[in-house]
Amino acid sequence: MKRVLRLWGEQVELNEAIIERMKELAAERNMTIHQVIQKGGLNQATISELMSGRTKHPKVSTIQKFCDGLGITLNDFFNSYKFR
Repeated sequence: MKRVLRLWGEQVELNEAIIERMKELAAERNMTIHQVIQKGGLNQATISELMSGRTKHPKVSTIQKFCDGLGITLNDFFNSYKFR
């Protein structure tokens, strides 16, 4: 079953919303995705799989490590219109 969210009147899959949020948060902090994952201790291959769409269901631990790299909580990550 696909998890679908509404985004500005269109439907977006959960993994797409997660990718968009990762990019948005990194850009807000003037960081690249690579800088965030290095700081958070994530494997480059893990993020590459997610960003390319090969991974459709990222683990919470992956998102947590990304958040660690940004210095934010999971709640901060998901506190966006993208997930409402």
